[in-house]
Amino acid sequence: MKKVILFIIVSLLILPAQAEINFNNDYKMSIDLKGGFSTFSSWEIELGASYRPIRYVGANVALLMTSSMNNNSVLRDTVDIGTNNTLWKVKKLKDPCYQFAAKAGLQFTTPAVMLAKNEMGLSLRVSPGVLIPITPNNNVNIDYFTRDPELKTVKLDHTEQIKNSGAKFCYWYTRAELVIEYEDQWEFSLGYNFSNFDLYGGARNIKVGDVPIVIGEKKNMHTFTLGLSLKF
Repeated sequence: MKKVILFIIVSLLILPAQAEINFNNDYKMSIDLKGGFSTFSSWEIELGASYRPIRYVGANVALLMTSSMNNNSVLRDTVDIGTNNTLWKVKKLKDPCYQFAAKAGLQFTTPAVMLAKNEMGLSLRVSPGVLIPITPNNNVNIDYFTRDPELKTVKLDHTEQIKNSGAKFCYWYTRAELVIEYEDQWEFSLGYNFSNFDLYGGARNIKVGDVPIVIGEKKNMHTFTLGLSLKF
């Protein structure tokens, strides 16, 4: 995988030296929309803006909206917490997940390889940055049930709100994108993101009794995205 990425970078650095580049360089800002799916079984939408004072170097900020599509493999379902026939479960499975995060990073873009009679250009963009959850620690509602072993039924007893503590407030990410520039103002991108972002970081330290509500250890996140940008 590393050899493939290195080959793409070297190719995109060498080939533009022989290509005619006639795109308008006056567009320094862009509005960016990206969507994708991650290895956390989550989807995400990112709305942001970029500023490139020079063609190949810039910065970006964005608001990330995300949610898990399959919490059952990460969150505990109904759990017996004692000998008095009491059970608990997370009331809303989306509560332990981060829903919003702010992103900020740098952008480094290679010169474009011109395609289709110089109407399109292909380049590689690398964007390292930071990701800050809004807010770092989540509030999670836990439903407590009383079980009747004779009737084989459960009855809601009460609901308790528990706030997480000690969550990380900042994560890092690196994004690599193949970017197609079209008619000066439009960009289409295919991206891969690698990050230490923990989708369940806002609830990972919550325990009911001695039982954590999040199962397993944190893993790094891999995300694949499609993007569209309008330059102005």
